[in-house]
Amino acid sequence: MKKMILKAIVFSLCAAMLFSEPVFNQESEDKEQKINNLSCKFLKTINSFSNSHSLVIIDRSLNYSQLTLDGSNRPEVQQFRELYQKEQYRKLLSDSLENAVEYRLYVRKAIADAGLPPELEYLPVVESFYKTNAKSRSGALGMWQFMANSVKPYLKLNDYVDERLDPWYETEAALKKLQENYRMFGDWLIAIAAYNCGAGAMTRALAKAEIKSFWYLCEKELIPLQTRQYVPKLIAIADLVMNTQYYENNIPLHETEYESLFNEKNGLFDFITVNRPYSLKQLARAMRIDTDELIKLNPSFTQGCTHPKTESKIRLPLGMEETALKALETIEPLDIPIKYKVVKGDTLWGIAKKHGTTVKAICELNNIKENSVLSIGKILYVPQKISR
Repeated sequence: MKKMILKAIVFSLCAAMLFSEPVFNQESEDKEQKINNLSCKFLKTINSFSNSHSLVIIDRSLNYSQLTLDGSNRPEVQQFRELYQKEQYRKLLSDSLENAVEYRLYVRKAIADAGLPPELEYLPVVESFYKTNAKSRSGALGMWQFMANSVKPYLKLNDYVDERLDPWYETEAALKKLQENYRMFGDWLIAIAAYNCGAGAMTRALAKAEIKSFWYLCEKELIPLQTRQYVPKLIAIADLVMNTQYYENNIPLHETEYESLFNEKNGLFDFITVNRPYSLKQLARAMRIDTDELIKLNPSFTQGCTHPKTESKIRLPLGMEETALKALETIEPLDIPIKYKVVKGDTLWGIAKKHGTTVKAICELNNIKENSVLSIGKILYVPQKISR
């Protein structure tokens, strides 16, 4: 009993230290780092008596759905479960789930269709708080945080396209990668951990391990601290959300959400394929739909246009394929853009005149305003004339 009381006091003190800092006006990565730092201190404390108290006893006799991933009753998970039940972090969790509902429910369906553990729906919370444009200090990008050197063969990345910014494409890629990890390691906790630290690092860690389990790797510190916290954090978040009534945490009911799937939430779209550089804004105007809507459906086109030389698929609202094809007949492809680095004294008007184009065309291609100030060294994409 004394040890349990000590545990509660230590966690409360650690939480008080964390909440005294203004973490909620910083980037998601900074928030997660503070969570990790807090949990690291707390984990060291509870590890001092973990041999005699290896499991957290939870009364689950009523309204509790058992997770498919093992470990929900481990102290490593309990520390994050307690943390995310604190008012500020409960709100952070709830807001991130609510704001991403149109993508998250698509993720849920994709996971169910592939027969994967349903808890994977909450992995983007751990990765990015479900922010589709989240970028880490190391350069990982998107909801699932792919690094540029890890996109192949899953996603396209070039001067015009970055599919890491597309929540639908990146979800497909992440699930493929997780499935490959599972086929390699035969254990879901290890497969998920390998998504964080890399399959190579996980293979090396397992080679040193007498027992091939995630929790053994954690106990012997054979994998990085971030990875040791990565899986417990996922299990804790999934447990809280999938058992919201049990924990009385006011997070939207898991099963009720699923009933509201429709259109983009269900991943139902129309597509057209083009082989020339078309402006998304011009296409939206020709289709007489909101330009922001079409751009939002196609976030991977980083220059606001399709690729000038290779095949591009444009995602459309359901039922708009015929309208889009007719609209394409009324607009001209863009001139193939070239890269131009801004030098001292450059203006948009001067650059446009030099390359035989217009300020409007440059602005539209680069998603900037005509009164934008050009910084030296900035890269602009400038249309140039091509044969029709």
